Amino acid sequence: MFFIARNSKFLPIIEGVGIIKISNNSHLVVPENEQLECAPNVYMNWPKDVVKPFVGIVKSEGNAGNNASAPKFKRFLEANDIPYEEYDINRSDFIEEAKKFDVIVWRIETTYSKQWEAADKLEILDKYLGKMVLPSSEALWVDEDKLRAQYVFKINNFPMIKTFSSHSESESMEFIENCEYPIISKDKICASGYGVYMLKDKLQAKEMCNKIFSTGLKTNEDYILQKDYVYFQEFVPNYGFDLRIVMIGDYYFGYYRYPKANDFKASGSGIVEKKALPEEAMLLAKHVRNSLPKSNSLAVDFIKDKRDDKYYIVETSVFVGIETCEQLMVDGVAGRYIEKDDTFTFEPGRFWLQELMLENLMKDWIKDQA
Repeated sequence: MFFIARNSKFLPIIEGVGIIKISNNSHLVVPENEQLECAPNVYMNWPKDVVKPFVGIVKSEGNAGNNASAPKFKRFLEANDIPYEEYDINRSDFIEEAKKFDVIVWRIETTYSKQWEAADKLEILDKYLGKMVLPSSEALWVDEDKLRAQYVFKINNFPMIKTFSSHSESESMEFIENCEYPIISKDKICASGYGVYMLKDKLQAKEMCNKIFSTGLKTNEDYILQKDYVYFQEFVPNYGFDLRIVMIGDYYFGYYRYPKANDFKASGSGIVEKKALPEEAMLLAKHVRNSLPKSNSLAVDFIKDKRDDKYYIVETSVFVGIETCEQLMVDGVAGRYIEKDDTFTFEPGRFWLQELMLENLMKDWIKDQA
């Protein structure tokens, strides 16, 4: 379960139908498996001539509550009679243990330490041991690293918010002398609004740059400093929301996120609205996914610029927080869009996205065995 800090207390973010706001008096704790059965099982038609893989599910860490992915992964595998075991990837013998699996599934946390560990170990599992992994090492390289993502966005000429990133102190100082304010500063690995700052004038920007290029700037992680790089984005006059579109195969989900009062960040606010998605944004999200390394799940976050009424990419993520089986609502009905030849058809239903991820991965396994 995700938590946000408010008045020095940690409160859960709960998603549901319509616009949801988190109360200061909210104390809900959701057991990990409590809501599993609120969506029907996802069943596959498995070819008789294809042997089912032995799957390793990386163990959940901590009290993830209903946001935990492992119970959904396990439910899908059990429903489809696919053998699996839990896999403790943190241990020193992770290589020896990995050898018994055909497929390894790891829902990676958005922290520096876990991203570093995953970058090291997925490369070994994927490239050296030849395992099918979720996510792939290529997909992880772009995931949750805003510097890397920006490089890829530029190469592909994606419509993105104007961004300046540099490891040069002199260039960064020259930029803040001449840019228009306010600007947004971000840590390269930040989520749910943490590590995101609005710099209202040159004085604030200089103070931050001096810190970054000397002792380093504190981040949300106590053991990490933002050191010797800046990541600045234009502050875009927008319609007061950002739009998240999540794609798994040909299935599309999504919702709108709104900032809290007197804040500019929609990410991490806990205020969401689930309603019909604009086709323009879904087609753009499809283009982004087709240009990035293959991933069994991809979320693309957009804002809409008031100046030209167009959508611009904020960032992408391989994993998103999933606390409910209703990740899209159209006219009050839960469901998903199915895309075919750039046309979208809405299909009612409730789905755990983790199960659809594994369905997509198993389809890849079947193709590879043909």
